[in-house]
Amino acid sequence: MRVYFRFLLFCMLALLGLTLPFSCQKSTTLSSLSSIAPANFHPLPARRLSTVTLPITVPTSVLEQQLNAQISGVLYQDDDMEADDLAVKVTKAGPLRLRAEHSKLYVEVPLRVWAKGRWQWNACEWCKKLQKTEETEFDMVVRTESRLQVMPDYTLKSYTNGDFAWGDRKPTLSLGPLRINLAPFIEPRLRGQLSPLLLQMDRELERRVNLKAYVQEAWQQLQQPLELSKDYGAWLAIDPQAIRITPLELQNNQLRLQIGIDAFLGVTSGQKPKTLVKPQLPNFSPARTLPQEASIEVATDVPYQQLTLLLRKEIQHKTFHFEEGKHQLTVHDLAVAGSGSQLRLELEVSGVAKSGFITKKFQGKVHLAGTPYFDAPTQSLKVRGLDFEVQTQDQLVNTADWLLHNKFRNQLEAQFTVPVKEQLASLRKSLSNGLTENRLHENVILRGSLLSFEPDTILVTPAGIRALFLASGRLAVAVQ
Repeated sequence: MRVYFRFLLFCMLALLGLTLPFSCQKSTTLSSLSSIAPANFHPLPARRLSTVTLPITVPTSVLEQQLNAQISGVLYQDDDMEADDLAVKVTKAGPLRLRAEHSKLYVEVPLRVWAKGRWQWNACEWCKKLQKTEETEFDMVVRTESRLQVMPDYTLKSYTNGDFAWGDRKPTLSLGPLRINLAPFIEPRLRGQLSPLLLQMDRELERRVNLKAYVQEAWQQLQQPLELSKDYGAWLAIDPQAIRITPLELQNNQLRLQIGIDAFLGVTSGQKPKTLVKPQLPNFSPARTLPQEASIEVATDVPYQQLTLLLRKEIQHKTFHFEEGKHQLTVHDLAVAGSGSQLRLELEVSGVAKSGFITKKFQGKVHLAGTPYFDAPTQSLKVRGLDFEVQTQDQLVNTADWLLHNKFRNQLEAQFTVPVKEQLASLRKSLSNGLTENRLHENVILRGSLLSFEPDTILVTPAGIRALFLASGRLAVAVQ
């Protein structure tokens, strides 16, 4: 009778889930939870458009040297004296001078004019013709002013007009008793030759300032990724989008032009970025001014695999005790992934929960989600707002609802720390050094200065966490 009673009591207690020293424990599994679901990522934020300036400065001394080499020697010569008893030869008497001011280009060309005049006289119809020829030289100066304009096809258009004035030696010729003023005879011829000279000036100015070649060279070379650091593998990628040009300035004996290449600028680490070069030079837009600072997106990526390994070092095979050892939870394995704007943690766990004489065991997978952020004081990536997902919450209500109310989530948040201080310091140093002066090509040099380096956005991507930092600075490209 006693044996039967003890057997009946044991069965009742077992049915109620109470645990005696010699009894079996009730076990619950969470294995019905699925693994991390396919992610639905938010679209990437709009990229910031920045401006790389291409300042072009042409001193008038350079143009002066080139024009003097091109315009030299005899500019006009007429040896035929039959029509008007006059022969003329015009020679450049010295170097031409250029100056730029008041938005115009002024040119002075000193000329030496040689003239040969013939005097003829017949006393009567049957008398012998008397004649005499004399030569003379005198000076004159041609003064021109040019207005320059940049055309839509990046060519320089010159509009030149001008006139001439006599120098110290006047155009006179002595023939016997006669002193002839040659100005009325020579001026029409010289004015007739002034127009071709002005056209030649226009052509030379347009040819000497080959603006399109400068811009085309810069446009193509900027699209080649620039290695900022070989040790760190930092690359600057420039994706040009448009071109703006300010009005041409002609002041202080210089031709100055500011060209702005609007582009997306980004720094990444790792392999050399692949780029699709845009060979076609776009039409430019006129602009009054150009921005002085450029924004550079600096990206540092932490793959999910790396995040998983870091977190495994901290909590894998670790047992957490709660409520003075009343409950315990062991993490056997874990995985990190992303969805939307959140990080998702999948933990493979087992645990024991006690309530009075009742002991529950459980095992399976639980899911948590939180928002990644950059912690400026520690220079690290962290996660906040970590909480169990709905499906896990439903399961825990029936098995270990105490997990929903204890500090386990806070402990996970504290463990989830990815230090990036050294990585950011290397990036900043690479960016600062790389922008100081870097040759993109034999004739193209990129110069810049770094002004600031601040955290901007943390993105959850299909591959991992991407931390975007915004660097501001000044960037200019020079074509030699």
